[in-house]
Amino acid sequence: MRLRLGRLTFAGLLTLVTPAFAGWDEGVAAFKAKNYAQAAKEFEQVVKERADWGGGYLMLGRSQLLLGRTNDSVNSLRKAYDLDPSNGETQLALAQAYLAAQRPGEASQLLAKTNPASLPKERQSFFLQLQAKAAADSGQTDRAAASLERAAAAAPNDPALQYNYGVLALNAGQVGAAVAALERAVRLDPTDADKQKVLVQALVRQGRESAGSQKDGIYSRAAELARAMVARNPSYENLLLLGETQLGSNQYDAAVATFGQASGKNASDWLPHFYAGQALTVQAKYAEAEGSLRQALERAATGADKARIWRQMGFVYEKQKSFAQAKSAYRNANDGAGVARVEENEKIAAHNVQADEESKRLEELRKQQEILRQQLQQQGAPPPPGD
Repeated sequence: MRLRLGRLTFAGLLTLVTPAFAGWDEGVAAFKAKNYAQAAKEFEQVVKERADWGGGYLMLGRSQLLLGRTNDSVNSLRKAYDLDPSNGETQLALAQAYLAAQRPGEASQLLAKTNPASLPKERQSFFLQLQAKAAADSGQTDRAAASLERAAAAAPNDPALQYNYGVLALNAGQVGAAVAALERAVRLDPTDADKQKVLVQALVRQGRESAGSQKDGIYSRAAELARAMVARNPSYENLLLLGETQLGSNQYDAAVATFGQASGKNASDWLPHFYAGQALTVQAKYAEAEGSLRQALERAATGADKARIWRQMGFVYEKQKSFAQAKSAYRNANDGAGVARVEENEKIAAHNVQADEESKRLEELRKQQEILRQQLQQQGAPPPPGD
């Protein structure tokens, strides 16, 4: 889940001090009409005539960015910045071009020099979004979430902004804040399937980190949303998500059925079989669980996925006290702790068996002594020693 930014608008365009020369008015008109190719041609003529004016390079760079000519855009906007480094609109445009060119470090450095208070109020939110994306693309998730939190607080009725903040907060591990922001995004834009899907994913994560009645309530909400998503679009991804919510809310039979539907949509994926195996394990349906996990193993492609399946298989065998098979499964999963645990349980089980056998032997001896005592009493003989 990546941060989605809107396109640059031409905010600030009409505030430029624009000398009268050929091409400028035509370029502005083409830009406003979203004819960016024509706009770029017009602004190319502008910068040829006035190579010392940053406004021409600014509009040329914006047009190139919207045409997907990222490197050209960076070059043009860099010239605009060098000519007028204090221009806030140029700073924002160049930062976005850096981000489009996958140069977030340079975007961050540039935005660090920008004074957001000098920007029009309607552009301050966009500045914060750029700052957040630059931080997120640089791997600074916490910093990104903090920037976007401020932007979201300033625009509580912007669904895209609430969604972006929710995504970043979730990636930063701020699950409660993420759920709250995503809930707002869905309320503001109830028809957007992507927002609903990410909200369900956030609720599932929140449910995993909760306990008791709170956990039940979270999973209930997630399942409600997921069922509605499946009703509108029974895709593989939606079915898989619904199954996860059912698994979390202890609806194991329903989860197995849903994962079966999901595997019918994507027969090559291992996840539905794995999750079904988990649900069946909880129900102590070990033979069926093993069958599902075997199917998952046949489909898993990576070593990490196979290890995850083998670990679950080891747990299934361990629950049945099939110690040799459990140890083999855990070894396949490279789970040394699992192997050690099974070996310890195997020793305990063997000791218990030995103790049970010794207890049975002693009980049998006591029974034989009692029989012998009764026989001797009937014959008038003294009882055996140890009475």
